[in-house]
Amino acid sequence: MDDATFLASYDPAAFPPLAVAVDVVPLTFTNGALCVLLNKRTELPARGRLALPGTFVRADEELGAAAQRALRDKAGLDAPVRQFHAFGAVARDPRMRIISIGYMAVVDAEVMGRASTPLGTCELLPISGGILRTAAGRRTSLPFDHDAILSRALADLRRDLDRDDWAFGLLPECFSLRELQALHEAIRGQTLNKPAFRKRLIESGRLEATGEMETGKGFRPAELYRARRIDHAAD
Repeated sequence: MDDATFLASYDPAAFPPLAVAVDVVPLTFTNGALCVLLNKRTELPARGRLALPGTFVRADEELGAAAQRALRDKAGLDAPVRQFHAFGAVARDPRMRIISIGYMAVVDAEVMGRASTPLGTCELLPISGGILRTAAGRRTSLPFDHDAILSRALADLRRDLDRDDWAFGLLPECFSLRELQALHEAIRGQTLNKPAFRKRLIESGRLEATGEMETGKGFRPAELYRARRIDHAAD
């Protein structure tokens, strides 16, 4: 039997139904806090609850394209995405067996503030010590396995913090070492030694001085830096 003959008689319906979805973790850094943008669900199950922006993958759609569509349609953002893990627990969704591919987006606070979402459909919540909190500071949780997806995204962000330039997307193009250290502390959930941190980052070759100084601050102006960028594929 050749491939053509085999495929002509192949019956996909002989297998249990299975769907593939994508869930996106849109992160930003604002007012010294790492935050995630969540979408309020309009349909059952979990209608009315905040969840990660996600969608089912269309039959003719690449995974990365589906993730960017979810980010655009449900969070009003156009931003690069990076795949970080697959989530396939049998009972992770009450509707049917759904495997979700996790993607992460890191967005500068100014860009996040321009997100074109309808009023009331999204909410930006802070993450403190790896714990998601309401605007009032109370611990909160997400439906399905979205807490696990968020936790894995944060673990991957911490793991890669000193390996590549992905987390620089949380900062404006030009930033001070003070802002960079505050970002690293927010992601790691711990205070870092200032001299050691600055020495390590400058000697890493991942930064370049702009020759400019920050303005409009209530303290002594600091020198501004930018990241030496490395491209990342969406898939």
